[in-house]
Amino acid sequence: MPSTFTNLTGTNDSVMTTELNSLANNALNISGAITITSSGYLLAEFELYIASMGGVPTANTAFDLWLLRRPDGTNYEDGGASVTPSRSPDLWFPIRAVSTAQRIVKVCELPPGLWKALIRNNGTGQALAASGNTLKCRPFTTQGS
Repeated sequence: MPSTFTNLTGTNDSVMTTELNSLANNALNISGAITITSSGYLLAEFELYIASMGGVPTANTAFDLWLLRRPDGTNYEDGGASVTPSRSPDLWFPIRAVSTAQRIVKVCELPPGLWKALIRNNGTGQALAASGNTLKCRPFTTQGS
């Protein structure tokens, strides 16, 4: 049995950039198909960077993230700019009630194969800045030695 464990990290990939520009309150937006640069990783840190918001967001609100899977290798599960999935989000990023920059990091299991990211500005009462917002994904795995 291994006595030492280390986390091996892959490439930090941008999942969404311009898709987040001016994302309105309660609006959804979807990425294109995502292929993670580093293969063989099962988990990832997702980082949502909010450059700023139009005003102070409502307290105790968040951005929801679904990783839309392609279980048959062709068709993605339901979800899009006008379709909220019927299942719970894979992640949610709680935000502070400030209009300045915020960086929130959460860990999630990666789906196999290609997937799409769907994000919702869930009840913040504010739109995101017109530029500078990002969603990044850095895969990792634990290795024993």
